[in-house]
Amino acid sequence: MRDKTSSGAYKRINVRRRAPLRPGRVKCRLCGIREAKRYCPAESTQICPTCCLDMRGQRAECRTCRYNLSNVTISREITPPEPKFFDAFISDSDKSGAVELAIAWESQNGRLKALFFLLDFWKRGMETCVFDADISKEEFQNRTAYMGGLASKKISLNDSKKLVKHALTISEQIGVPIPWDYQRWKSLLGDMSNVPSLQGSLFKCARCGAELSKTVIDVMKKHAQLESARFYMVCERCAGEFED
Repeated sequence: MRDKTSSGAYKRINVRRRAPLRPGRVKCRLCGIREAKRYCPAESTQICPTCCLDMRGQRAECRTCRYNLSNVTISREITPPEPKFFDAFISDSDKSGAVELAIAWESQNGRLKALFFLLDFWKRGMETCVFDADISKEEFQNRTAYMGGLASKKISLNDSKKLVKHALTISEQIGVPIPWDYQRWKSLLGDMSNVPSLQGSLFKCARCGAELSKTVIDVMKKHAQLESARFYMVCERCAGEFED
């Protein structure tokens, strides 16, 4: 474009033009300038990313918009909901010193996350821990109907956490490595600091659950990691009953 000056000469004027839209593309229905690249459920039409960003989260329809949801998903301030406690079962085998324990939590999709323990209260503490990230309720109930060769018993989450903490204390004092699955998924159990710590002796009488002497505890701790070692320690009162 040219413009005539006062002297009669012409000078060139540079006019900035917007780049034309590519064939098959339409303008944003809100600003009318930029290219519409996404569908907006709030406006029921195609809009550009800039207008999308400007109005994101301000309309009720944004709760179901995939562009808003993807933004929420990657936000470091938003954490996914924690699974809720579903059920827990324990084997009826405490008189053998070792019990099987299973605890499950329900995810939003109705599937379960579960921790399966083998806890040895006469020797090594937390013997094994296995995590299942995706299990149906039916499968969990089938796997926990019989534990340790006997019909299982239902147990509360709080009592389950007490058993886990007791076994964990034994393992730590004996020097037994803590299972990796427990270390990775222990957050499912919640805050374990509120669970009462083990009182009295590390190991208890195999018959009545009473305290054992320090001498007996020291012997058990010394040989706990030997594969060949098997313990059945009783208190003085229960030992007297054997003598009778």
